[in-house]
Amino acid sequence: MDKIAIYLRLSLEDMDDKDESNSITSQRTLLLDYIRGNGELQGKEVCEFSDDGYSGTSMDRPGMQRLLKEIRDNKIGCVIVKDMSRFSRDYIELGTYMNQIFPFMGVRFIAVNDHYDSRDHVGSTTPIDTAFQTLLYDLYSKDISVKVKASFENKCANGEYVFGQVPFGYEKSCKTKNLVMVNEKEAEIVRYIFSLALEGKGSTQIARILNEKGIPTITQMRHPERKDKNGRVQAWDHMSVRNVLNNRFYLGEMVYGKSKRKYVGSKNGIALPKEEWKVIPDHHEPLVTLEDYEKVCLFYKGADTSRKREKNPLVGKLFCGGCGYSMSYKSLRVKNKYRRFECRKHATLQIPECCTYFSADLLEETVLTMLNRELMVRGDAIKEKQNLASFQKSCIAGLEKKTADCRNRKKQLQAEADTLYESYAFGTLQGASYRQMADSIKEQIFRLSAEEKRHGAELERIREEYSRTEEDMKQIIRYSHLKALTQEVMDIFVKKIYVFKDKRVEIEWNFRDNGKETE
Repeated sequence: MDKIAIYLRLSLEDMDDKDESNSITSQRTLLLDYIRGNGELQGKEVCEFSDDGYSGTSMDRPGMQRLLKEIRDNKIGCVIVKDMSRFSRDYIELGTYMNQIFPFMGVRFIAVNDHYDSRDHVGSTTPIDTAFQTLLYDLYSKDISVKVKASFENKCANGEYVFGQVPFGYEKSCKTKNLVMVNEKEAEIVRYIFSLALEGKGSTQIARILNEKGIPTITQMRHPERKDKNGRVQAWDHMSVRNVLNNRFYLGEMVYGKSKRKYVGSKNGIALPKEEWKVIPDHHEPLVTLEDYEKVCLFYKGADTSRKREKNPLVGKLFCGGCGYSMSYKSLRVKNKYRRFECRKHATLQIPECCTYFSADLLEETVLTMLNRELMVRGDAIKEKQNLASFQKSCIAGLEKKTADCRNRKKQLQAEADTLYESYAFGTLQGASYRQMADSIKEQIFRLSAEEKRHGAELERIREEYSRTEEDMKQIIRYSHLKALTQEVMDIFVKKIYVFKDKRVEIEWNFRDNGKETE
């Protein structure tokens, strides 16, 4: 454990810093010079770990994780950094390593520019000035995060596009950074879609026209190698058309700030209401006029509100067996028409193997018959498993006891470890003896944790199986001898329904074994 580890880090916040001393090269030179000038450290093997472009607010860095692994494997005896902020800008986490983890592992920690050497503080806590300094690092990091956000918003306000892929019809300039330009080939398609909508054509009708004319989608134009699960290229459908028609980016507007972080440094965001979104008009060249955009929006809004659709319990569960696409419900009450389900993909692409339509009355009757039969079969099978339920109960009780025993023993060992560390910190226990005894306790806790995890996983599996069996039985008893399909019944028992051109029906159930039945 005579190896010396030097850790180097350059973060994004350092990129705007004109101080060259922060560079990886400068850090490496400083640390190697320090080692050569220290008689105790000269001649020892030096290992380098570095992270370029990673923030110090998180320990989840590739180089840092490799370093910590080497420390856990007892391969590193000393860690040297330029200053404490290189190691971590989180003052609580840094304090944990300096006061607990490094002393426990017998690792010496040196921060050159902070004039800190843990060898000079054996058995004592971190000096108050060092603790205060790490707090300042933490506050500095949060300040940097706020400044980065402000810089981002300023770029948006100045007309820059600092996001990922630009919308269909545009591209990023090769000459000017973050400048959005019109892509004429794509823009021509966008304008054509709006022209069809202005003629009064619906989104499904527009999608059919685009596919018939062989007009490529955004995926086909930008990523022609991409295929769906069936090996086919993505085609236009009513949703992709509506995404174009509803996008105000084509008016020359850019919208950002649709969400905010829970706190500075967090990865998760909270959605904001539309009135709080930030809108920049005249951000880029528009593809449609405001007048045409509002006409299209008014047309589609009127179409949506004027038609009250009858809700059918099979909607959302029903898929075409030919293409796998969802089937839409048509509630038609005119002469020579009847309620039916239609394949949405067939309506757009005219695929021969797809179901053109399926009678809703016939399908509802078929599904109801299959469901009642399935409930009867599964009810009989569950009744035969009463002995299994008793066995499951005894297994659950035994595993609960084993898990509790592991947990209690771990608490006892942790208390022993705390007492042991206190003895070491106060100098009543030698370092070699402390590490030997601490390693033994650590190994015992590790084995107990693995055993507890194993028992817990088995306990969770049996509990879930037992609970699911009981719930299935209750549901089967409650819904036996159904007279009609309801939304509640479909949500409980049915996962997916596939219908085929030859009127064959396949159902995937929501039961434990996820069985499939064909009619």
